[in-house]
Amino acid sequence: MTYAIEDLLDNIAGFFNKGLPFVAFKSPNEAQVHLLWQETDALHHLTSNATFGFVMATYSHEKAPYLLKPDGYMSATFKPIFTSASQKKVPLELHKKVLTNTSEHSDTLRIAHVNLVQSALDEIGRNQFKKVVLARAASFETTKTPVAIFEGLLSSYDSAFCYLWHHPALGTWIGATPERLLQIENKSLQTAALAGTIKRDATSADLFSEKWTSKEIEEQAMVAQDIETRLTALGLEVNKTNTYQVNAGQVSHLKTDINVAQIGPISLTELIDALHPSPAICGLPRDQAHDFIQQNETVDRKFYAGYLGLVYSHLAQPSLGFKGLHAIEADLYVNLRCMEYLSGLATVFVGSGITSGSHAEKEWEETILKAQTIKKVI
Repeated sequence: MTYAIEDLLDNIAGFFNKGLPFVAFKSPNEAQVHLLWQETDALHHLTSNATFGFVMATYSHEKAPYLLKPDGYMSATFKPIFTSASQKKVPLELHKKVLTNTSEHSDTLRIAHVNLVQSALDEIGRNQFKKVVLARAASFETTKTPVAIFEGLLSSYDSAFCYLWHHPALGTWIGATPERLLQIENKSLQTAALAGTIKRDATSADLFSEKWTSKEIEEQAMVAQDIETRLTALGLEVNKTNTYQVNAGQVSHLKTDINVAQIGPISLTELIDALHPSPAICGLPRDQAHDFIQQNETVDRKFYAGYLGLVYSHLAQPSLGFKGLHAIEADLYVNLRCMEYLSGLATVFVGSGITSGSHAEKEWEETILKAQTIKKVI
């Protein structure tokens, strides 16, 4: 049964008030919004015995992915119109006074990020690694509820995976990510290499902007090659499309679709370990880039650049009525263009890929562009 979107948004506000875990999400280029929830605040983790649920994983593989094990489900068709439910009150805890706030464009933040990029360029110059992806966070005060922000993302980013996820023990995260980590259906694997960023060229009628430089093209090629190499190392036969341009808000990226016709006995865990973190969110070589991030990045990425989505939904219990979700074995996305919401403060996470062709000030400007993608709905 499909419900009215107002009813679905009403339920989300209710789950906030009851302190129950839930996730609402919409797949790219679809109008159907799905809502899963637990009837208790139990904290579950993804294991090899998991049958169905929604995964939320941190960037670091040191922590086991969290699994929302749904007791209930509903769906609604979304149309980009204002609904009063988006202004429903959420618990008082989400509106209590915060002690800190950070300006997006402060000189302190700019200098720190520029210096970090320059340190990475110095290491690249010493051949320590070829690429590293550096993240930062920008915080904005907002009067909007998480539901209102989620509704804004649904209206603005139809081609993205839009979600609102909450667990009382872990917090509230909202996002609209353009990047799929992997999809497994009937033992067939689909993934993609998404890298390189330029300001969206609104004046160009071409499907492929002329503003791409060798820096972005080479960066994207490195990501695609690394994914192919890692899948091939698992004994899989890889097929790739030509690289093309995709748009996400005010920016554009380069993308190559990658698929494997049959994964055979390879497990989901093996595939995730092979593909995450990719060069698009970590760097190349992976280990050296990851070490640099751990030693030099000052921001705690938490769920940013982790992954999220459905697993094993072909085993969903029919009695719960998970209509339309039964055919996919796994559908996971990289958690980009996302924010953590707490007490009227939205902390937006962004990153940029640093290669030998990077310029520190331009990388700072790129993070501002990426932040605007989410900031405009806050």
